[in-house]
Amino acid sequence: MRSERQVFRRSGVASAVLTALCGTTAMMAAPAVMAQAQPSLQRVEVTGSNIRRADVETASPVQVISKDEIDQSGKSTMGEFLQTLTSDGQGSVPTTYGRGFSGATAAGISLRGLGANATLVLINGRRVATAVLADDAQRSFVDLDSLPLEAVERVEVVKDGASAIYGSDAVAGVVNIILKKNYVGTNLKASYGVSRYGDGDQPKIALTHGRGDLDKDGWNLLLNVEYGKKDQMLFSERTDRGPVGISVLTPYGFSHSATGSNNVARLGGNGVIPTTAAGALVNNSTTQSIIGNVRNPTTLDYYSRGNGDTATTGFARNFPGAQTYCNANVNLVQNDPGRGCITDLWRQTGQVHPDSEQGNIYARFTKRLSGDHEAFAEAGFYTTQSRVQITGLVPNGTIFGSNGSVSSNLANFLIGAGHPDNPYNAAARLSYNPTMEIGPRVISSESTSTRFTAGMKGVIAKDWDYDTAIHFSESKQTDTAEKVINWRVANALMNPTAANVAAAAAISPAYAALPAGTVWRIAENANLNSAAMYNALLQDQSREGYARTMYVDFKASRTIGKLEGGDVGLALGAEFRREESNLDFYNGLGDYIGLSYTRYGGKRNIAAVFAEVVAPVTKRLEVNAAARFDRYSDAGNAFTPKAGLKFMAADNLLLRGTFARSFRAPSAAENGINSVAAFGGAVVNDRARTAAGVPNQNAVAPTFVQRGNPSLEPEKAQSVTLGAVWDITPKTSLTADLFQIKRKGLPVIEEPQEAVDAGRVLRDPATSTNAADPGAILTGFVQFINSSESLTRGLDVEAKHRWDLGGGNGRVTFSATWTHLKNQRVTRPGGASYEYAGSHGDCHITNCIGTPRNKIQLAATWDVNAWRVGAVVNYRGSMSARDPQDHPAGCAFNVGGNPFPADCKIKSFSTLDLNFNWKFRQNTEIFGSIANVLDSKPPLDPITYGALGYNPLDFSGAIGRYFRIGLKHKF
Repeated sequence: MRSERQVFRRSGVASAVLTALCGTTAMMAAPAVMAQAQPSLQRVEVTGSNIRRADVETASPVQVISKDEIDQSGKSTMGEFLQTLTSDGQGSVPTTYGRGFSGATAAGISLRGLGANATLVLINGRRVATAVLADDAQRSFVDLDSLPLEAVERVEVVKDGASAIYGSDAVAGVVNIILKKNYVGTNLKASYGVSRYGDGDQPKIALTHGRGDLDKDGWNLLLNVEYGKKDQMLFSERTDRGPVGISVLTPYGFSHSATGSNNVARLGGNGVIPTTAAGALVNNSTTQSIIGNVRNPTTLDYYSRGNGDTATTGFARNFPGAQTYCNANVNLVQNDPGRGCITDLWRQTGQVHPDSEQGNIYARFTKRLSGDHEAFAEAGFYTTQSRVQITGLVPNGTIFGSNGSVSSNLANFLIGAGHPDNPYNAAARLSYNPTMEIGPRVISSESTSTRFTAGMKGVIAKDWDYDTAIHFSESKQTDTAEKVINWRVANALMNPTAANVAAAAAISPAYAALPAGTVWRIAENANLNSAAMYNALLQDQSREGYARTMYVDFKASRTIGKLEGGDVGLALGAEFRREESNLDFYNGLGDYIGLSYTRYGGKRNIAAVFAEVVAPVTKRLEVNAAARFDRYSDAGNAFTPKAGLKFMAADNLLLRGTFARSFRAPSAAENGINSVAAFGGAVVNDRARTAAGVPNQNAVAPTFVQRGNPSLEPEKAQSVTLGAVWDITPKTSLTADLFQIKRKGLPVIEEPQEAVDAGRVLRDPATSTNAADPGAILTGFVQFINSSESLTRGLDVEAKHRWDLGGGNGRVTFSATWTHLKNQRVTRPGGASYEYAGSHGDCHITNCIGTPRNKIQLAATWDVNAWRVGAVVNYRGSMSARDPQDHPAGCAFNVGGNPFPADCKIKSFSTLDLNFNWKFRQNTEIFGSIANVLDSKPPLDPITYGALGYNPLDFSGAIGRYFRIGLKHKF
């Protein structure tokens, strides 16, 4: 048994310091204290108050979220819940983000809108391996959805810089997810969810079992198993939800030939044949059509195969069946001035949420040893599969080679002179989108996360509390691009010249085995194609990747003196860590169209030492200071100090403040010598083509290739917080914190416009419209540099109140959280400064969500007898529909000379969620929730590329009303 002195020491200042190092008081508290103070020592109640809140105990602003709060939200994953926090912002990665590098396989949080790589996510106070796919092929982050939700005890969110404690990445803050440790009993939980459209079915089951009370038996074993799946939700099922899934803006008054944005490449839809303001066809210009647009070999104008005006088209034969096929398979009014067969393929094939399936196993064993020592081991395994579908591949697209070469198949993909679907008697260029024929493009992903930690904690040398562990975690992922097009086979099937046939036969035995003269019939005649032909044309191609983290750490604390306010605590620690990652190219790169050109990887060692002091100078004033030194084998050294102060100005009023320096070491994707990634979405002005007289070149979106830079240095940050906690009454509290974060040396890619102006581009001469036209940009080349600076300022406010109704009517608890962003200013290379707060920028951070100034969450819960009923309101403020950098002169879109949307604003959006819990037996309860009770529809957002037509922040509006019911039983 522990002595009274030992118990006191662990509950005093030294324990608090070690708590900061380990991330949770519960990990370091003595079992004797846990037994006599609370069922689980969470330090969540303050003497003299009935409001549960742990954040008031430290100089740093900390938000503590209980498991009950997570359950009452109705969210099914940790990612979904944390992304409702008002402090989450631009750069957050939702699992629905299937159009980006993260591939709808992981979810990440972005505190203060600084990007998912500026928020450090811990499990039980320790690091874990990041997801395999880096967001935007740059930002590494921990997959929040990999955590076993029913094993979570609470979440602590530190909202200031914490590199002095944890090292790299803790720039905007830290999210520490604390799992259960001393659990006894068996708990079974099952639930089922479905949208009002009858899709998005989500069955989920979890079993948690714990044996052995650590205090009574000296050991505890915890096992948790979870399984769940979620069926896809399609845009095509939500045509009544306003802008959800649209990529065509002609219904809002835009010209069919208008150029697009990051998100909407063609405002007029797939199949548009551009025309000038006078109505003439733009020579040698088209988009891919589901029935095929064919170029007149003489005039070089494109015409739809369904166009029956032979006097204009010069067709040698007409295809009335093509137009019939068009009319049967489109979702737009056929009013293209160029007479193209137009449709919105995104809305026909895209997903609000993909098919996904998850499984999770978590185990922890704790054993009290002789003396003052305790051993523990925990292991976790997570697996997930997802199936993302987007618009189909086109056979005349861009081809990336594994050696870095980039080429276009536009000039080579011809429909042969003798092809039965060719309206001309000569070989001609064909612009064809076979989505309706072969289906949408599908990427299937399988990923796993494995985690193992073993360690000891206790007391050594009589008065040092210690905690040490070894850790290994690994993420693995395999992505399979299904039915991608072999471009050589496509060329041979469409135009079987001797050269094309020889090239296809040399690379494809399946093609070589086809009967001589086999061709690829398209659109209305695709039913004539054989299975063998498709087997030769389309194959699956895969890539694999991993990310690993291994380390050993040691932390210890003790009392080193006494001041008027109490014991002075000292903590010391050290850590050695190794990180490895690798993502290979897709198999078949260079031979197939539509494969992502992404590769990165690297290995490095990190050594760190750190220290912290807590000094209660008086009974009302406490000062703490911390410092850490990190040495990276690939990115140099970093020294990060931190200081904090809290002052009890009155018995019910706490003032607090912190100053911290933080850093973020570059990821392997950023500094790997072989790291490359192709990306789209950057809008540039092609001045060379404009000078050649080509219209609509001031906003084009070519592909760019970013390259790693081994000379990249860590970004540095400086954060300041100043706040107050006022316990107005024992049942009412108000917390307010000002925050400021300055960053410099941000690793960013060079400005795409600078690359274009400098001529670091590869062009496609096949798209030239006249002798002076160099052709459209195929690819631009940029690399990472340390250049940008940023300033983030804002205010967090949290209010809580509880009403005891009396008379057997229970109690009502209310909370309100408000985050106001005053500044989100970025200074780019050359000194240009852009203020993004309240605007749709910064679109250089993932998915272009935007930066609303205000986010509010209101929550109320009524507990009475066996019932608990709750409501949650989430509000996102409006924001300007412009990116101050990309659109400095005005609105991102204009129609008829007027801003679009109206007033150049993305409207605000709010949802109301309801939840209930009925404990109808002592150990059994029924629970349920209705998300988006009012079935609110999201406002139009044509700028973001994180979703289609709506902002990813408004995901609940895209889904519509969603129901969930479940049963929980404790054996």
